[in-house]
Amino acid sequence: MAYKVKDLVPGLEYEDLLKLKRDLEKGGLHIKKLVDETLKEKEKEHTKYCAVCMSEIDPRSPNTYTLLFGPHDFKKKASFCGLDCLEYFVSNLRRIKEKRKK
Repeated sequence: MAYKVKDLVPGLEYEDLLKLKRDLEKGGLHIKKLVDETLKEKEKEHTKYCAVCMSEIDPRSPNTYTLLFGPHDFKKKASFCGLDCLEYFVSNLRRIKEKRKK
Protein backbone atom coordinates (compact mmCIF):
# COMPACT_ATOMS: atom_id res chain seq x y z
CA MET A 1 0.00 0.00 0.00
CA ALA A 2 1.39 3.41 -0.96
CA TYR A 3 1.40 6.22 1.57
CA LYS A 4 1.68 9.96 1.13
CA VAL A 5 3.86 12.07 3.42
CA LYS A 6 0.88 14.22 4.42
CA ASP A 7 -0.88 11.04 5.59
CA LEU A 8 2.15 9.62 7.43
CA VAL A 9 3.20 12.63 9.51
CA PRO A 10 -0.03 12.86 11.59
CA GLY A 11 0.33 9.16 12.45
CA LEU A 12 3.85 9.52 13.88
CA GLU A 13 4.47 9.31 17.62
CA TYR A 14 5.42 12.55 19.40
CA GLU A 15 9.01 11.42 19.92
CA ASP A 16 9.40 10.54 16.23
CA LEU A 17 8.03 13.96 15.26
CA LEU A 18 10.63 15.61 17.50
CA LYS A 19 13.41 13.54 15.91
CA LEU A 20 12.12 14.45 12.46
CA LYS A 21 11.99 18.14 13.37
CA ARG A 22 15.55 18.07 14.77
CA ASP A 23 16.82 16.32 11.66
CA LEU A 24 15.16 18.90 9.39
CA GLU A 25 16.61 21.74 11.45
CA LYS A 26 20.09 20.24 11.01
CA GLY A 27 19.74 19.96 7.25
CA GLY A 28 17.76 16.74 7.02
CA LEU A 29 20.73 14.44 6.45
CA HIS A 30 19.02 11.36 7.91
CA ILE A 31 15.87 11.97 5.89
CA LYS A 32 17.90 12.57 2.74
CA LYS A 33 19.78 9.30 3.27
CA LEU A 34 16.52 7.40 3.88
CA VAL A 35 14.91 8.87 0.77
CA ASP A 36 18.00 8.17 -1.37
CA GLU A 37 18.15 4.54 -0.24
CA THR A 38 14.42 4.05 -0.83
CA LEU A 39 14.68 5.56 -4.32
CA LYS A 40 17.55 3.20 -5.17
CA GLU A 41 15.49 0.22 -4.06
CA LYS A 42 12.47 1.39 -6.09
CA GLU A 43 14.69 1.84 -9.17
CA LYS A 44 16.04 -1.67 -8.76
CA GLU A 45 12.47 -3.04 -8.78
CA HIS A 46 12.04 -1.82 -12.35
CA THR A 47 15.05 -3.76 -13.53
CA LYS A 48 13.95 -7.15 -12.18
CA TYR A 49 11.27 -7.94 -14.76
CA CYS A 50 10.79 -7.19 -18.45
CA ALA A 51 8.19 -4.46 -19.02
CA VAL A 52 6.68 -6.40 -21.96
CA CYS A 53 6.79 -10.13 -21.23
CA MET A 54 7.35 -9.94 -17.44
CA SER A 55 10.16 -12.51 -17.57
CA GLU A 56 12.85 -12.19 -14.93
CA ILE A 57 15.87 -10.23 -16.12
CA ASP A 58 19.41 -11.37 -15.42
CA PRO A 59 21.23 -8.19 -14.35
CA ARG A 60 24.57 -9.52 -15.65
CA SER A 61 23.29 -10.34 -19.13
CA PRO A 62 24.59 -8.11 -21.95
CA ASN A 63 21.26 -8.58 -23.79
CA THR A 64 19.16 -6.48 -21.40
CA TYR A 65 18.02 -2.95 -22.13
CA THR A 66 16.69 -0.14 -19.98
CA LEU A 67 14.76 2.78 -21.40
CA LEU A 68 14.38 6.09 -19.58
CA PHE A 69 11.56 8.16 -21.05
CA GLY A 70 9.05 10.91 -20.29
CA PRO A 71 9.28 14.62 -19.55
CA HIS A 72 12.26 15.81 -17.51
CA ASP A 73 10.17 16.27 -14.36
CA PHE A 74 8.39 12.89 -14.57
CA LYS A 75 10.81 10.30 -15.92
CA LYS A 76 9.79 6.67 -16.22
CA LYS A 77 12.07 3.68 -16.47
CA ALA A 78 11.39 0.36 -18.20
CA SER A 79 13.68 -2.64 -18.55
CA PHE A 80 13.57 -5.30 -21.26
CA CYS A 81 14.92 -8.84 -21.49
CA GLY A 82 15.87 -8.49 -25.16
CA LEU A 83 15.80 -6.35 -28.24
CA ASP A 84 12.50 -7.84 -29.44
CA CYS A 85 10.67 -6.69 -26.30
CA LEU A 86 12.26 -3.24 -26.54
CA GLU A 87 11.18 -2.92 -30.19
CA TYR A 88 7.64 -4.06 -29.33
CA PHE A 89 7.44 -1.46 -26.54
CA VAL A 90 8.71 1.37 -28.76
CA SER A 91 6.36 0.44 -31.62
CA ASN A 92 3.41 0.56 -29.22
CA LEU A 93 4.55 3.98 -28.01
CA ARG A 94 4.59 5.16 -31.63
CA ARG A 95 1.06 3.85 -32.21
CA ILE A 96 -0.22 5.62 -29.10
CA LYS A 97 1.42 8.88 -30.16
CA GLU A 98 -0.05 8.63 -33.67
CA LYS A 99 -3.55 8.00 -32.27
CA ARG A 100 -3.27 11.10 -30.12
CA LYS A 101 -2.37 13.22 -33.14
CA LYS A 102 -5.54 12.14 -34.96
